[in-house]
Amino acid sequence: MKGYRRYIALIVLLFATLLLLDYFRPKPVDWTHSYSSKEKIPFGTYALFTLLPDMFKGQPVEQVRQPIYNQLQDSTLAGNYIFINEEFMADSLDVNLLLDFANRGNQVFIAAEWFAGQLEDTLHFTTDSHSSMRPDTTAMRFTGTATAKSFVYPANNYAYYLQVADSIPHEVLGRNKAGKLNFMRVPFGAGSFFISSVPLAFTNYELLTLAEPAYAATALSYLPVQPVFWDEYQKQGQQANRSVFSVLLHHEPLKWAYYLALFSLVLFVLFKSKRTQRIIPVIEPLRNTTLDFVKVVGSLYFNNGNHKNIALKKIAYFMEYLRTHYHLATNDWNEELRERIIVKTGADTELVSHLYKQIESIRSSNCICEQTLMQLNNYLEDFYRQTIARPTADSNAWKKKY
Repeated sequence: MKGYRRYIALIVLLFATLLLLDYFRPKPVDWTHSYSSKEKIPFGTYALFTLLPDMFKGQPVEQVRQPIYNQLQDSTLAGNYIFINEEFMADSLDVNLLLDFANRGNQVFIAAEWFAGQLEDTLHFTTDSHSSMRPDTTAMRFTGTATAKSFVYPANNYAYYLQVADSIPHEVLGRNKAGKLNFMRVPFGAGSFFISSVPLAFTNYELLTLAEPAYAATALSYLPVQPVFWDEYQKQGQQANRSVFSVLLHHEPLKWAYYLALFSLVLFVLFKSKRTQRIIPVIEPLRNTTLDFVKVVGSLYFNNGNHKNIALKKIAYFMEYLRTHYHLATNDWNEELRERIIVKTGADTELVSHLYKQIESIRSSNCICEQTLMQLNNYLEDFYRQTIARPTADSNAWKKKY
């Protein structure tokens, strides 16, 4: 046993070392395009959302976690509605309320690579892409500023740009180095739509890693200083819809811990069910209820007060006992039979005489009392006790006499 302890200690030490190495090793970078305000990964928008109160000083910044249709049901709502997504999804009901929101003098800022067809049809624009491997497509600049500063765009497989007919009223606000439109303002009623095809320019990677926060600040500076509604519904969904399992599966360590626990539970059920013997049920043996039946029937007769009936049944059982054990003919109840009983059973002569007289008295009476029944029972019990203790009679004496 002592020899095994060394190996066990070594295994425990190696396992603990493995856990420490896994805990302190550099975590792989998550390059998911989440655009979520709570994510600090490269392509989250945590940095930009944190800076919004400074960009719109004195104005509330509200995070919206419900559909556009629900948010804009209040027709008195006013401010800047900002969407930073990889794909802007909105059905006809959402788009109609969004158009009405802008028509009342509010501003809608949307940065996405793809847009819902309803919004594109209404504002008469489309998006397209070309390979971003060309250096002139990985830079951005504003056309409405005095300086022609170029901003570096995060490396991406494709660079998206906007296509809009010249006949449609719109204001060009930004292009890439190739001259493709990537930022514009479309007037609508008393308000405007600000459309951008470079959502990665508003992520943590652009603001922190590439140190280009000026692009996002300049783009949002076109919006007036008023309350801000930051959409998170299209990225995180409604707050009430996040169940415990969705939280577990969202975080990588919790997800693998959940899978490991589930796998361990399945293994435990499989092996434990095979190695544990099932409980053997206790089967009660069948009870002999004959004696209980006799007691019940006897109690019934006794409680009804029919003592002679009970006495006759006892006498009948006594006669059957004589016929079965001693082969005596009990058809004629006379003195000769009494002598034979005494000789063949070996019972006491006085007891047999008392029993003989008691039986004659009971048979000749119409009814008997309880004391007579008890006396008969005592005579019979004494007789059975004597004959069982001495089951055989002196047959030689019986033969000599008869």
